[in-house]
Amino acid sequence: MVAVVVGYVLVAAGTVAASWPYASAGPSLSPLVLPVVADAVFLAATTAGAMVVGRLVRWRPAAAVLAGLTYAVLALPAYRETAVRFLIPSVEDGTGEALPAWWQPVAMAGWTGGLAVAAVLAYTARRRWAGLLPLAAAACAAVLLVQAGDRAWRPDPVAARQVCDDSAPRVCVNALDKNLLPQVSRALSGITGRLAGVRNVPVRFEDLRRAPGPDEVQLPQLFRGQSVVRGRLADPERFAWETAAGLTARGDACEAARFDRVDGAVRDWLVSNGLSDRRRASWARLAREQGDEQAIARSEADARALRHLASMDDERRRAWLSRYFASRGSCDARKVPQL
Repeated sequence: MVAVVVGYVLVAAGTVAASWPYASAGPSLSPLVLPVVADAVFLAATTAGAMVVGRLVRWRPAAAVLAGLTYAVLALPAYRETAVRFLIPSVEDGTGEALPAWWQPVAMAGWTGGLAVAAVLAYTARRRWAGLLPLAAAACAAVLLVQAGDRAWRPDPVAARQVCDDSAPRVCVNALDKNLLPQVSRALSGITGRLAGVRNVPVRFEDLRRAPGPDEVQLPQLFRGQSVVRGRLADPERFAWETAAGLTARGDACEAARFDRVDGAVRDWLVSNGLSDRRRASWARLAREQGDEQAIARSEADARALRHLASMDDERRRAWLSRYFASRGSCDARKVPQL
């Protein structure tokens, strides 16, 4: 039991040390200690329970069978909408953006630890009734966990806030990712700079956990280990391109293909980075290699539309973009200015 717990503590400590420099802006940037303790109690409890089973069942494959059964007992309730799932330590409805109530890890430790202590006492104690007290404690903890259900987690107050820069439109990220705001602002500086003086543009680019409003544009999600690696945006050019694509998207209700040329030209002019250039060149090269005359003509027309937009003087382009963004979200082709 001690070996299992020590191994777990070493792994947990190593994980914290490795991720600390890149941690999000959660509560005081401090790790949650009680859930780690509750998990250590669970590991000790399963080890003790397995030892009792090993004493009672003299069968060599017992360990492997018990491991498989334990996995099934832990995994199956996680996929069912039953209150029983709240008795499983691996099930956490609040992963990522919610925090366990202070008593949840304590109750979980009482539930798993109480069962193990009861099993050990029932097997080893001279008076078998000695196991009733920890069994009663485990039952009380189980009732508390089941009755509380989702209420065992509370929303993280930090996750409900946005932090913004002073650009126009403003660039905002969830407060959990506030340390990434300078990088996100830098990645989108080309877009926000080119939107200066343009009317009818959204007020904010936001990393939302809900559907964006009419004056908001959803930023690409900041996934740790994917779009964010070791505390840095993994691909700022891609991040900017996806943001511009969201800004010019028509929505599922429209026949978006009718507006692809205009929307694509605005998107690529706003981004104007290496990724955007490579994508256009790749599409044109693929069309030529396949000998697709329609695709070639479409690619050439798209390039002409982009050149037309880029060749406008600043005042005329701002006026054109103001009309374009006034039609944002509209499916009426008569309201969308053409290039």
